[in-house]
Amino acid sequence: MDDATAPDIGARFVRLPSVAERKLGADYAAPIRLDPRILEQMQQTIRDLGAQYAGTIKAQVGSLFAFIDAACMAGSAEARGQLYSLAHEVRGIAGTFGFAIVGRFADSLCRYMETRKSLDPTIMRFHVEAMYDALQNADCDPALADETLRSLERLTEASKTDERSYG
Repeated sequence: MDDATAPDIGARFVRLPSVAERKLGADYAAPIRLDPRILEQMQQTIRDLGAQYAGTIKAQVGSLFAFIDAACMAGSAEARGQLYSLAHEVRGIAGTFGFAIVGRFADSLCRYMETRKSLDPTIMRFHVEAMYDALQNADCDPALADETLRSLERLTEASKTDERSYG
């Protein structure tokens, strides 16, 4: 139905462009404004899921230990893939539920695995132990966690240099 065939009901709705639309063009999409009650429900859901996730992330990090040796052996694409998948999942979700440093350690582990043909089990173990320790000591000093992360990154960089000089 167009304006010519629409019944006359005595009222018309006219949409006025916002200031942002006038300045940024017709492709501008206004940000969504959430009802504060819905936002609170979302935050409560995240808190509830976070309480459940604490057990899940501990189990995930604990299972990483089992894959390290197999993932570091030549021709072990399946174990390497499983370890990477778990670490990647931790990297993606940990921060949402209050385990940001664990996510940062998992990110470092994923980046290490993405850039190496062969993996050093010691470096892998250090990453997983750092994740495990961060979970066990939730109120650890953030400066200590940052220094641990920097140390892991220096270690992985040093291994990259060694890999180039030998291979």
